Amino acid sequence: MKFRTSLLIAGSFIVGIGAGVIIPVVHGALADARPGTNTYQQLGLFENIFQRVKADYVTPEPSHKLVYDAMNGMLTGLDPHSGYMNRRQYKDMQAETSGQFGGLGLEVSQAAGFIKVISPIDGTPAAKAGIKPGDLIVGINGKPMVGLSLNKAVEEMRGPPGSTITLTIKRAGVDKPIVAKLTRAVIHVKAVHSKLYGDIGYLRLSSFSENANRDIRRAMRKLKTESHDKVAAYVLDLRNNPGGLLNQGVAVADDFLNAGEIVSTHGRHASDDEVWYAHPGDIAHGKPIVVMINSGTASAAEIVSAALQQNRRAVVLGTRSFGKGSVQTIFTIPGHGALRLTTALYYTPSGKSLQDYGVAPDLVVHETRNPKDHFPKIREADMPHAFHNPSGMKAPILPPKLVLPAIAKSIAPRPPANWPKFTLGKPATDYQLQMALKLANAMVQQNELTQASASH
Repeated sequence: MKFRTSLLIAGSFIVGIGAGVIIPVVHGALADARPGTNTYQQLGLFENIFQRVKADYVTPEPSHKLVYDAMNGMLTGLDPHSGYMNRRQYKDMQAETSGQFGGLGLEVSQAAGFIKVISPIDGTPAAKAGIKPGDLIVGINGKPMVGLSLNKAVEEMRGPPGSTITLTIKRAGVDKPIVAKLTRAVIHVKAVHSKLYGDIGYLRLSSFSENANRDIRRAMRKLKTESHDKVAAYVLDLRNNPGGLLNQGVAVADDFLNAGEIVSTHGRHASDDEVWYAHPGDIAHGKPIVVMINSGTASAAEIVSAALQQNRRAVVLGTRSFGKGSVQTIFTIPGHGALRLTTALYYTPSGKSLQDYGVAPDLVVHETRNPKDHFPKIREADMPHAFHNPSGMKAPILPPKLVLPAIAKSIAPRPPANWPKFTLGKPATDYQLQMALKLANAMVQQNELTQASASH
């Protein structure tokens, strides 16, 4: 059995390391491993090294551990997202995509020997502790983490709900390390949070778990009820959304489109080439949409952003997204676990790959005034063995770009000097959000003027 999914970025704190296993050989996979062939010789070299380690390494090592490490070495040498999952890790991944799992609520990757935070998940211990994208985790419970593998670091951070853990964090622009004490918890990810700001409906989508589309539709109905069906525009907040399931990304994009291509995938085999198109039925009924993104917006969240932007359905505000444009297919291995293998790349309606570059906003708006508040690069391109952006594919001509209201020119890319420091839970301090609401209101007024002119 196999299924395709856009997995969450890199590793997460719910992933653990169990005992190594041996993957059964797939029929035909070693067809060229015959005596005299290069593959046969390389396998002989592997066996030689394996036996030497077993015989002479300073401490005895179990065979299953050596094989497990060798498999992971092969897969992690391909790209940042391929890997082998033992039964425990595979079960954790399935729990994570269901929207309920145990851990700290962080998405992490490995960079330059450190564990780097991609994004905290809303409402989790990590988010409540104030951990930010770009933070480097340099210590766990007082032990340094330099050079530790991602899986080992994740294992160190696992633990039963209710137990505590201390993380030492290095943050850009902060001289002294930050020490944060967190309590592990069972994470119940509420995919969507909604709120009314006047007649603007705000939708915060934190991940693309298996209920993302259902929850978006529920939130839209809630906003319409609360406003007595007088929502004039929407702000869709995809900041620090690490992605999730491809089918949920496609479904959410389809919610706001009446027609047009959403995304396509192209891989080594024809079976990996697919195209998804929108169906009639825009649940926002054509009302203006502002999509918010940043460097923590990744994978399925980038698919939605690009689809709405390039089909001229929404204006994108924020900073350039993460740039994860690869497709992972899960091949289950009965009795063992699963292989997570990159099999294709995503392409936006423009025919360009998301890989490396991500989505560029129509209006650049930074979170803070000081460029040094975060590490400048927290993106796919900085991860080990990341793919380079391939050449574009042929694509249909896109509609003309949306005309931004004149007020857009008055929106500064960074907060003014007197802007209050951003505080979680205080929307008035969120510069990007306030500018998105300002833009959405201006788009409503622009539409009203256009309609009034057309009626005369």
